[in-house]
Amino acid sequence: MLNLKKLRAVVLCLFLTFSITSIHAQNSPPQNGIATFGQLKYPADFQHFDYVNPNAPKGGKITLGQLGTFDSLNPYIIKGTVPEGILRCHATLLAPSYDEVASYYGYVATLVELAVDGRGVTFHLNPKACFSDGQLITTEDVAFSFEILGQHGKPFWQNIYKNVLKVERISAHKIKFTFEKNKARELIANLAQLPILCKKFYQTHPFHETSLTTAPCSGPYVLETLEAGRSITYRRVQNWWGENVPSQRGLYNFDVIKVDFYRDPNVMLQAFKNGQIDIRMEISSKNWATEYTFSAFKQGKVKKKPLYGHKVSYGSYGLYFNTRRSIFADRHVRMALSEIFNFEWANNNLFYNLNHRNNSYFPNFPFAADGVPLGQERKLLEPFKDQLPPQLFTKPFELPIHKTQKDWEESRIKALSLLRKAGWVLENQKLIHAKTHNPFAFEFLIQTPTVQKIAIHFQNCLKVIGIEMRITLVDTSIYQERYDKHDYDTILHTLPQRQTLGTEQRGMWSSEAAGKPGTQNVVGIRNPVVDDLVEQLVESPDYETMVATAKALDRVLLWNYYMIPAWQMNFMPWVVWDRFGFPEPMCPPYMPTSIDTWWLDPEKSRS
Repeated sequence: MLNLKKLRAVVLCLFLTFSITSIHAQNSPPQNGIATFGQLKYPADFQHFDYVNPNAPKGGKITLGQLGTFDSLNPYIIKGTVPEGILRCHATLLAPSYDEVASYYGYVATLVELAVDGRGVTFHLNPKACFSDGQLITTEDVAFSFEILGQHGKPFWQNIYKNVLKVERISAHKIKFTFEKNKARELIANLAQLPILCKKFYQTHPFHETSLTTAPCSGPYVLETLEAGRSITYRRVQNWWGENVPSQRGLYNFDVIKVDFYRDPNVMLQAFKNGQIDIRMEISSKNWATEYTFSAFKQGKVKKKPLYGHKVSYGSYGLYFNTRRSIFADRHVRMALSEIFNFEWANNNLFYNLNHRNNSYFPNFPFAADGVPLGQERKLLEPFKDQLPPQLFTKPFELPIHKTQKDWEESRIKALSLLRKAGWVLENQKLIHAKTHNPFAFEFLIQTPTVQKIAIHFQNCLKVIGIEMRITLVDTSIYQERYDKHDYDTILHTLPQRQTLGTEQRGMWSSEAAGKPGTQNVVGIRNPVVDDLVEQLVESPDYETMVATAKALDRVLLWNYYMIPAWQMNFMPWVVWDRFGFPEPMCPPYMPTSIDTWWLDPEKSRS
């Protein structure tokens, strides 16, 4: 018979055994990455992504061009304008795979443990990870990065991390994030993108102020030199800690990346022709069609490299109406302006018939609404039937097509009819409000001369219904300041979209974001139906539900005419000086246009 002391020891031993087993049971086994949906493509022992050349030669220099200027090196705050390439200085917890939809693999963190109840995630840091000054990256830096972005970062960062309940530093190389509720799909993908900032540096430097002082970097490049507002040069970190991490192998092959800044797009084009810039994304249809006839192009030294089949969306691109302005508050007004915009004329006369019209806020994605709502999408919309236009349920959303003069005249009549419903009448070729007699006039804010031609075209379209539109061209810094303050009437703008949609949509469309400066709710939408669908989108338990909810959201946005959807080419229009090597295709399907898989070809560069 056991005495009391031995009995207590046995009970304590059983209790500890049970407790330890329970603790381990709370998390799934550590893995090399996370797949937002489905399974990871690459196994735990993978050596590199399929879309890189792991034996690409390192070295050489590439020079890029950027329109505008810069006055800050901090890309994570509202204030300031940052230069192209600055994000290459910052490593993230995990790295995306660009031949999968929203999968992430080890980078600063080598292993990930998911809580089995979906309410948390634990990251194991790479013990070799360090900043450019040699200081090791610890969970202090990770926790600091999370906290500083949540408190002082752009609304985007504050928004995507708002459902994290607490952060626990288990050790110097192990950190746990706990969620308010089961948010695993959304929050883990967002945490994967957390940039790692140096706590020690920001203890003596204000994070929330613009600065041209560079912090110690965790990524593959550091700032070498800069000429404020004119040029910046990055140098690859020698013996970088991440060079042989499988998710980074074959990337970042140039020793030097220089970015020169130009205020005039024509001057920048000429710099490319003269060989001062190495590559160019030719966003001008006119330039693509007419400008590449110079001698280096004819000799084959410069080549067009159109990239087809790319699965990256141009984002939510269009002419946005700021509904914070009373003139755009009425849906009939926004419908009228959409009706009168003549895309076909612009495509024929400005775009050389190289563009096609977007018909969605999510073009080139499976989230684009088509036909009429059916199945799960219709079920999502039915509860809001009394708050939505009845046509939304019975007709596909279609933009006007102006192929003939008759089409144009019919659109003019329809636009004026819609405006009358909103209280506007045409008198002596001027549109005025029937009660106040104020003229219908507004401003189109632009930041580059390349947009000026399309702005003038829209101006001419509006003249036929008596509307006066002013075109205001400002420099990049003023545009950014006015954009952040939502101080504009109309802008031509792109809201970037990801392969999976979630909390970032709050910042673009929610009522809460409408009243906050710096958010991406450029329209100022305050619509309870949109709010509800955005929250359902964030809570989507699986990919199919996310797609159906995104289509419902797209349809509601379209039928409210918050923007005039813009246009895009059906290929990525690269033009390059032929001295580079790159895998085929030049960019993997889900990678935003990037040089990170390229290298300087020794043979081509010699010739």
